[in-house]
Amino acid sequence: MDDEEYMKPMLPTVPEKCGPPVIPLGHLIEFAVQQIFHELTVLSELLPKKLDSDRKISIVQFAHSTRVLFIKLLAVVKWVKSSKKFESCASICYFLDQQSQYFVDTADRLVQLAREELVFASMRKYCFVPFQIFGHIERLENVDKIVKDVHMLPIFQVALAVDVLTVGTFPRLPLCIKSRFIPDPPITPREEACVLARLNQVIQYRLSSYGTKLSPRISKTMIRNGMVTMTVNGEFEVSLTLLGERPATKWTLLNIKILVEDYEIGFGTKLVHPLQVNMLHNVLQLRMDKSLEPLEEVYNLLHSFAQMLQLDVLFCQATQVFSGDMCQYAVIERYDRNMGILTLAYWLKRTHNRYTSQYKIKIFIDKENRNNGLRVRHFPVGKGLPYIDDRSGRLSINRLLSETVGVRCRERLLRIRERLGLLKPPVIVSLTGRAAPTLTYPLLGAQSHADEMLVVSVNDFSGNVIAIVRALGSCPELRELEQLIDDRVPLQTITDKMDRLRILLMLERYRKAVAPLPVRIVPENVFCARLSSLPELPSDRICLQFIKEEMYYLIVSFTPNGQIGVNIDMYLLSNVERKLNMVRLHPSQLLTTLPESSSPSGKSDDDLEPPAKRRRWLGDKRLLTSAVATLDDRLAFMRICEELDRRNVKYKPLTVEPTVGGLILHITDFSEAIPAGSDDFFSSVINCCLRLDTRTRVIWPFECTLINTPLVADFYEPIMHIDYESAKTKTTVLEIHGSGGVSSPNTSESVSTHMIDRLIVFAHMFDPVKEFAAAYYSHYNKYCNVVAFTYHKLVLAYGSNRNMLMMLSWRTQKAPNSKQYFYLTFGIGPNRGTTTADLTNSETLWNPHVLLASRLQERFNKQRSLIGLVQYLIDSVAPLSALHSFTRIRLQSLRAFCQMMCYDAALALSLQATLSIVDEYRIRLIYGHVHLEFLLLGNSRIGLRDCSLGSACAFRLRQFCSNFLSPELRSANEEKSPSAFAWTATSSGPGSLPSHQMVRSPASRIVSSPMSHMSLSVPPLDSFGSSLRYSSDCRSKTPILLDHDSLHCMTSVDESGSCALDQYLFALAYLSKLGPALEGYRREHRGSGAHPVIQFRQLIATPESVRLSVLGAAPPNLKHEPFLVNMNIYLDEETMSLKMKLDFGKIFMFLDGEDIPADNDIRTAELYFVRFVARLGNEIAVVAFANACRLAAPGAFSAIARIMSVQMNWTEDTPWRPSIQLVMWSQEGSVPRARISPGIVIDQTNISVLILLCLRPTRHNPSEKNADASKHLIPLIYNTQTNTVARRSSGADDDASNATTVLSNISEQYSLTNEPALWPAIYSLAHNFTVQR
Repeated sequence: MDDEEYMKPMLPTVPEKCGPPVIPLGHLIEFAVQQIFHELTVLSELLPKKLDSDRKISIVQFAHSTRVLFIKLLAVVKWVKSSKKFESCASICYFLDQQSQYFVDTADRLVQLAREELVFASMRKYCFVPFQIFGHIERLENVDKIVKDVHMLPIFQVALAVDVLTVGTFPRLPLCIKSRFIPDPPITPREEACVLARLNQVIQYRLSSYGTKLSPRISKTMIRNGMVTMTVNGEFEVSLTLLGERPATKWTLLNIKILVEDYEIGFGTKLVHPLQVNMLHNVLQLRMDKSLEPLEEVYNLLHSFAQMLQLDVLFCQATQVFSGDMCQYAVIERYDRNMGILTLAYWLKRTHNRYTSQYKIKIFIDKENRNNGLRVRHFPVGKGLPYIDDRSGRLSINRLLSETVGVRCRERLLRIRERLGLLKPPVIVSLTGRAAPTLTYPLLGAQSHADEMLVVSVNDFSGNVIAIVRALGSCPELRELEQLIDDRVPLQTITDKMDRLRILLMLERYRKAVAPLPVRIVPENVFCARLSSLPELPSDRICLQFIKEEMYYLIVSFTPNGQIGVNIDMYLLSNVERKLNMVRLHPSQLLTTLPESSSPSGKSDDDLEPPAKRRRWLGDKRLLTSAVATLDDRLAFMRICEELDRRNVKYKPLTVEPTVGGLILHITDFSEAIPAGSDDFFSSVINCCLRLDTRTRVIWPFECTLINTPLVADFYEPIMHIDYESAKTKTTVLEIHGSGGVSSPNTSESVSTHMIDRLIVFAHMFDPVKEFAAAYYSHYNKYCNVVAFTYHKLVLAYGSNRNMLMMLSWRTQKAPNSKQYFYLTFGIGPNRGTTTADLTNSETLWNPHVLLASRLQERFNKQRSLIGLVQYLIDSVAPLSALHSFTRIRLQSLRAFCQMMCYDAALALSLQATLSIVDEYRIRLIYGHVHLEFLLLGNSRIGLRDCSLGSACAFRLRQFCSNFLSPELRSANEEKSPSAFAWTATSSGPGSLPSHQMVRSPASRIVSSPMSHMSLSVPPLDSFGSSLRYSSDCRSKTPILLDHDSLHCMTSVDESGSCALDQYLFALAYLSKLGPALEGYRREHRGSGAHPVIQFRQLIATPESVRLSVLGAAPPNLKHEPFLVNMNIYLDEETMSLKMKLDFGKIFMFLDGEDIPADNDIRTAELYFVRFVARLGNEIAVVAFANACRLAAPGAFSAIARIMSVQMNWTEDTPWRPSIQLVMWSQEGSVPRARISPGIVIDQTNISVLILLCLRPTRHNPSEKNADASKHLIPLIYNTQTNTVARRSSGADDDASNATTVLSNISEQYSLTNEPALWPAIYSLAHNFTVQR
């Protein structure tokens, strides 16, 4: 914009009511919608009354009018978009109208001044006014009016006119003009405060004179700001003032506020319209002016008006409350506005086709005393009845009725409780509930369940009495009781009805209680025929039949009793062999005993407690369950006793446990049922008893107590103190689970069988354990300990750490063939005296006697001697543990061997070492083709011999064993006659047991270990026939005497992780396969031109060594005579392990004068062969190693040796660790199966060498379960002529790595130098190799 636009005067703002009329668009749309809705409603009501033609005309007219109306709205909405352009027009029109109004007002005021004020002004008082004012007056719009009215003005003063015309001034201005137009100054705040304070004093003085006449209902009077405000709570508030201080000054009414409110119907809206308040204001002001007591007139009129208004509000609320379904329970009997009475009747009763009631509420206005509010009167009169709270102004007929009904209900319930308290038997009737009070009457005494309580309440709406017993539901007896309680009937009638309810409750209680019990309810019509010959029983009864014992019935009868409420009797009825027998039982005695006729071991009548001491039978669910269970238990024990009689088992009469309760059967003699038991065993059994436990399931605990236990557990003696005297008495409990329930033929037979089988086990275990006990406490407790002896199982711990466990038990096999035998198992336990922390950190072990468990079990069942078995376990645990730890599971692949031998195998896998059990004294170790037999002898001695098939295979076995033998054993083995050796035992017992103890102790029957009588001169008969007999080389198969320490040394693993026996046997097994495999490889590739082949110039294989010679691979550019590489793989005599000797034949000097290879490189290659090539177990790896040794290019072998050295010991901090992959899988020609190929191959021109490089991460990722998942195989082509290293490209795309780039960089760097590029290339890959993922 330009600056000129800012200089323009702004248009004035148009006030709300001064501009053109405006209406909101939303109101227009709302009016239109309301109009359409109204027309549509009228149309829907009139259309059904019109003809079809008229209907169509009406619908078309409605549609047309609706369309026209909404088109107009659409036009208005479109016009609103551009209405802002016309907003300035309204401001302009308003401005012009404002200016025009100014002129009109000025002219009108001048005319008024001339007519009214200037008429009496004198000329001498005028002053001169500029004559120019007439020029302005001529421009006024009402100048015509002024001219027309000039003739009405009085005669002008001549002096004034002369002054104006001559001097041009108007000096004589009248003083009335000054008083007219100059207002008086306003009064000051101080003057105003003084006036109001004075007025307050006048009002206070006036009220003090009326103080005794004011109503006490005026709760608040406040004088402030020259007026008094009087408040009557809940009715009105009025404000008055005085306009003078004279005594005759009338009161002026300022304001009236009605405080009556209705929040139930009107939701708090004002009940008096402002016009009504205005009329009331005028009427009251007139009456105040005429009355001699104006303040009393104000109170009376407003008080009467408020009370009438309150009565109307209550009437409206009552009309709404009593509408609908409430009309049959309460009614408005009378409402008189003139009299001011409202009468309500509730709890209506229908009599003579009309509803009447004696319960009424009368609300009325007290005409006699104006100082009272609304009064309430109740019929009939009572205490605690509510009243109307009219002081709050919030009237509620609902609250009045609710409180009144609550008090009436409580009154009626108190009267009912008084009557119920007179009934017999006396009980405590409690009044419960606050919101809805009820009476609770325990029908069955203080122990009644909540569902068995009689709950009496009063209906708030009808006032009727309601009786509820939740356990009975809706029954006619309860409805009759309601009528009896409501009317004043005799107490005996109510007592009879209560007795009937008690009996019904007991019947219902017993029906629910027997549901989970082993009884069934017999219908009354079925049972009546069986009771015809028996005395008459009460009609209220329930008949129960035992499910497992169908010939026995329990009859429970109920009769009313004035003292206890219900008298309960029980009868036990038996129908055995068509004979009925009924015995009356006292219910409380069922928990302890029964009469003799109902139990096989019942007490006589004299043993029963007298009736005075019997407990009161209340018949609750718990006692009934106990009674039925006791009867069922006794019947079950009766079946058990019958079964024991058939098995000739003697027992005492059935008794009751004195401390904890329950039945118990003591068994005195099992000897006839257990023929295998000895007298010592039966004398040690001091108590056998049978109980019954039915808490969760049916269990028969069989308790057996034995004294003088032969063995007491002493394994935990270092940890805890053991009282051997108390430990010799042992109590065992066998939980026998009932198969057919509590009482049934199957259950009794099963329980009896389990008890006898249990004692049979005890009897069989007792004899061998007692025989062993004497020897144990005199000798064997030094070598083993008793972990547990429970008569059905014996657990012994043996071994140096007592962590080997032997468990002996007796078993009975019933199906398919009946068989009884001792069962022997072995296991591992914690070391003796170890803590929990030591147990968690201990290594995982295995008991080697598991291999011999079946043989030892068979032997023990024949001999039944624990002494011989324990002696064998003590003597054999050390060698067997050493052999077992040596023969851990290690699989060996035979795939390469089978490929080189040109035959297929179904499963090219074998165990590297295997233990084979010949008998309990001969253990064979199979390691490849070598078979070693260990003979277990006494006195910590072991015999070892070679029992391989055919000729001897364990060469230098004696020399190997001599490295671990003591001088004594070494000299003994050098003797020619092993039969004269001192290790053959001659005594009849263990060598560690003194002779005097052998004579005195009962353990003199200890036999010497069978291992001590075996001689090494003649080996035991072999089960394999003549293949295991001595060959002509008797030296190689002559037995060798070892001790346990020697065997442990040769089979244990040292700190470097090597085992002497394993290295020895591995060397023999490896050499036995290497020679034939290389010979087969040479035959297979002789004359074949499929791929570069190594040429064996010499191959000599013996059992102790393999010698081979290969031709060196010299490049064509090196002119020298051919040379041979000699490899000697042999069994070293000093270390008795595999060794390799690498030797190069005649090697000429190269052109540069450098000899190859160096001695340290040769030593590295020899060590690499022993540690990696041989241990790989792959014979093709030898071919790859031979190719590596054939390289004659300058520095090639040195680079290969460098790679071998770092593979054995890599110390660089690199991401990858390099190694040589000696074998690889390849697909050759049309062979469908992949074959194993050497990882190092030299082509026929001896120029290019294929080296398979393996890169593994230096830091292992724990998340990878497969160790080879992150390795990378890189085939390298080393060109000895150009000194370059490249990656061989496969048929498929190469992996996404930078190996090719790294190798090309190294090749460019070393291509023009004499230093071989092979090792720098591998070293660079170890540092810089990356894989793009």
